[in-house]
This record gives sequence, C-alpha cells and structure tokens, in this order.
Amino acid sequence: MAHVACGEDVASASFAPSQSLDAFDEVPEDFELPLGSVKKGEKYFKKYCSQCHSIYPDNRITRAGQTSLGPTLFNIYGRASGMEEIQNKCADERVDGVLWLAGPLMNYMKNPRALAQGRVQMNFRGIPDFQTRVDIVHYLKTLDWSNEHLANPPEKPSSLAPVRWFQKMQETAQQREPS
Repeated sequence: MAHVACGEDVASASFAPSQSLDAFDEVPEDFELPLGSVKKGEKYFKKYCSQCHSIYPDNRITRAGQTSLGPTLFNIYGRASGMEEIQNKCADERVDGVLWLAGPLMNYMKNPRALAQGRVQMNFRGIPDFQTRVDIVHYLKTLDWSNEHLANPPEKPSSLAPVRWFQKMQETAQQREPS
C-alpha cells in the first residue's frame, strides 16, 4: 500500500475499495463481540493506544510520553467517526462514515490503514491477535459517562509551575487555618 502524504490527493493514492474489505475476513458485518477481559483490555490499551489517545472527555494527557495526536477515545463506542477534535496536520486524514461499534473497532485495530483506505497518519501497524482486540473493545465500552472516575476527573493542574506552587501553598494555608 502507498503512504498518503499531507497535501497529497487521497484519490490519487493506490487504495482500491476491495483492498479495504479483503483485509477483514474474521469479523463479519453481523459480528457479535465474544467474551473478553476488561482488565486485560486496559493493559493492552495502555500498550497499544494510550501513547496518542486519551480516555478522558477533555482529551487530557495523564502519562509521561503521551501526546494528544489522536482524538479522545472516551465514549468511542457507538460514536460516529470524525466527531472529536484531533491534533492532526491534515484535516482529510480522518476515517469517514464509520459508526464505532464492535465490528468496525475490531477491523480498525487489525489494520487501520486498510479501513481508512490510507487516510490516517498513525505510526501503528495494527494488532493481529483477535483476542487482544476483543479485550480492548471490552475496555473501550467502559469509557463512557457511567464511569464516574473518567466522566468527572479532577480539574487539570496549570501547566505553569509557579501557578501550581502558588495553588499548593494556598491549599496548605487553608488546611492550617482553625475552623
């Protein structure tokens, strides 16, 4: 497959629709998600996805080495593609016309470029192992508004260190005041 560079016309790249469909022989259209482990899915998510994708509604970065290049995967299950903001250099490098349910998520994680017909700028080859993808989908299904820890995270600390120090000093002073 050819790589589509920023600014290059996607139509001129050599991606035939049949290439996209032939890449997915194990996930039929009427796919039902088999049993999986949310705990393992969280571990695999951290390994494969969390470098570029956040799990919070505001797309916050919470780990060292993490970037917010991709959209947040909070509330991804059942969302239409292209709905969240993305820190991307080219606006046309998005997956279009996909409803993120179990089948499309499984297919995308197996081969993102095939599903997107080359229109993604990710350094991610895909996850060939079926059960690993099943576990990740089970984890992604927990990233929604019913997950109180993720839906209402604490306020983001300031990125400016002196502001954080001042806020901490104020909190300490308030704790020391007698009631």
